[in-house]
Amino acid sequence: MCAATAMAVYGVENFAAVSALEVGLMFFQAIGLKITSSGYYKYRVNRDEEDIDFVEVSLVDLKEAIKTKGATSFRLYCENKSGKLWDASFGYSTPDFGGFYHFDAQCVHPYFDKEKFMTLMEKLAESRSFGYAIYYSVDDVSDGFYYAEGENLVSIYSYENPALFSRETGGRFKGAERYKDKLLRMVYSVNVLNEKHLCLDVEGASLRDWILSNDRYGPLKAIANGMWVWEVDEKELAQVNKVLGGAGVLISWKSTRSSQRSKFLP
Repeated sequence: MCAATAMAVYGVENFAAVSALEVGLMFFQAIGLKITSSGYYKYRVNRDEEDIDFVEVSLVDLKEAIKTKGATSFRLYCENKSGKLWDASFGYSTPDFGGFYHFDAQCVHPYFDKEKFMTLMEKLAESRSFGYAIYYSVDDVSDGFYYAEGENLVSIYSYENPALFSRETGGRFKGAERYKDKLLRMVYSVNVLNEKHLCLDVEGASLRDWILSNDRYGPLKAIANGMWVWEVDEKELAQVNKVLGGAGVLISWKSTRSSQRSKFLP
């Protein structure tokens, strides 16, 4: 059983910080855990050491800092008693501090199941447009955080090269960010796609038609603003990733074929 579940939402440039905070509050309401600390990122005045500080403030003060444009990228936490890691967190990242536009959220098992994620995505799609979202399981909340950002070479699958996604991200990597409409990162238990994703070519068919061609590939459900929720059963994930990876539509796909050269008789 996984220790934590997580989500990443990409292509959220249309969300101002005040709207992003509303999404964070929705996340904590969905999982039923309390926000115990919050804060925002700020460049240090004396930049002899670390360039960026995390300024911890009350939720009330964070709302005020966002309202007055004093805060952009921020994070909400539900801390745990051990003081190690956290039970849940939600973050909004922007290019202001070397990152790129996205939401990330992680939560210890079992508070954030896929039904809660899908309900949250339906509400999100009703409010405004975004590009792409994924729901996944990880060993701990820190892995969920780093995976969303494409940092620390955290991977979920043995057939995944995490460095390939990192190069796609905006911010300091200045990547093409093709995951927003031209490619998928990988395939997960729940994927939130847009219409352009569904037009990707898979073995001569659109991704939409390929998904609908076989019940094994999972249900595809329309939500608001031209977004679609695609669920894939855990036992089918390896095969689905293999087919789509072979079709060239997965950013982080890594072939599992042996790298040894073939031996020929003289």
